[in-house]
Amino acid sequence: MRSAARRRPRAVPSASRRDRQRGIRIEVEALLAGIAAALITIAFAFIVFGGMSVPIWTDWEWGRWSIGMVSVSAVVVLGTIAAGVGYWRSRRLDGQEWRLELPSWKFTLDALVVAIVHTALGALAAAVLLFVVQLAFRRLTIDPVSASIGCGVVTGLAAYMLYLAVSRLNTVSLSQRMFLFVGVGLLTAMATSTDPVWWRYQISALGAYGNRPSISFNAILIIAGILVTTFALYVDRDIRNLHTARVIRYPFAAPLVSTLFIAMGVALAGIGFVPVNVSVDVHNVFAIGLSALFGLLMLVSPIALRGMPLPFFAATLGSLLLLIGATWLFYGPGLLPLTNYELIAFGVLFAWITMFVRFLAAMLAAKGADAVGHTRTGGGQGAVAAHPATASAETVASGAEQASGAPAETAHVPDSTTATESVHERESSANQGSPAAQTMPLPDDAPPRPPLPDPNDTGLSR
Repeated sequence: MRSAARRRPRAVPSASRRDRQRGIRIEVEALLAGIAAALITIAFAFIVFGGMSVPIWTDWEWGRWSIGMVSVSAVVVLGTIAAGVGYWRSRRLDGQEWRLELPSWKFTLDALVVAIVHTALGALAAAVLLFVVQLAFRRLTIDPVSASIGCGVVTGLAAYMLYLAVSRLNTVSLSQRMFLFVGVGLLTAMATSTDPVWWRYQISALGAYGNRPSISFNAILIIAGILVTTFALYVDRDIRNLHTARVIRYPFAAPLVSTLFIAMGVALAGIGFVPVNVSVDVHNVFAIGLSALFGLLMLVSPIALRGMPLPFFAATLGSLLLLIGATWLFYGPGLLPLTNYELIAFGVLFAWITMFVRFLAAMLAAKGADAVGHTRTGGGQGAVAAHPATASAETVASGAEQASGAPAETAHVPDSTTATESVHERESSANQGSPAAQTMPLPDDAPPRPPLPDPNDTGLSR
């Protein structure tokens, strides 16, 4: 049976069409970036291999090229370019327009840090992949053509994924990649340290030996500190949006929290800039300052972030008590080794920030859903348009009442043909009188509508 109410196709907003076109454009640009990176890497690898068979992975020594060394070097250079261009080109996508309002120097710093962190993740992933492949094919060397193609595939795939990864960043995804970068970097520094018993001293001892693993450890801390300062931009934007939506009560919450994050980023970068072998006192000032700033952030959260759910504040209190207890166990009776204390402090820091940004994202999503729901249900017309079948049934019942002069509940239902014709007449007059009609009349060859049953007739009287 055909329905008398036929909805007109909704017009797609021009903003949505533009956003979809921009999304397709980003996909095409990412593919082109991957192809360009692959071709450049193939040409470079074929030149440096010099027509000789090469291994998949070897130690980093200048002049001893391998697939891993060429691939990781190409990812560092070409991946940074691809990520930087992708971050710049995606600033007009839906949800990313806020970056257009940043000053030029702040946007440049943001794009550079984001590109470096994502490239570092891509280089680490490529190195781990090729190292594992070398373990699977031990003592294997590959001809220069196949090796060059392999380097191109690894680099092209990395550039393609990096271009897409930076295109739609938000607070949650940036925090996840920041923690992944720090976690993988620290584990790599621990695994490659020249001192197998570094854990007897402290984590900072990993950066005190002056060799390649120590340099990489300090570089990871510096980049992570700069990334935390960039991360403060995203936190500031989310808190301001929640204050505008009247979720966060106080307007000083955004500048206060973002300033504390920036100070924490500076302290984290200072730990890498001044390792313990350079100055123990300055290094400890940065390390203790990081813990103090984090504790202050958790202390002011119940006041500054007034409006967030109660479980968030309960978890914040638990994290603060855990940090205070670990501090007392280390500085008081000395029951906690320094390495364990540092691991607990880092774990609490990462866990709290993860919880914080996920609560922000959930609250922003809830406010967005509430706004959309209010728009769709406001005004009364949305309810009628959402239930066209109910409106048609009420129209027929009203017509039956007018034709018989009796209430719809007790009137005899007229012949189906007559009812169909009266419905056609009313719909035609309605369409002529309303410039934005929601229904269309049935075609002439449509079967007659069956009569509506009387809701008070149980059938027992017959």
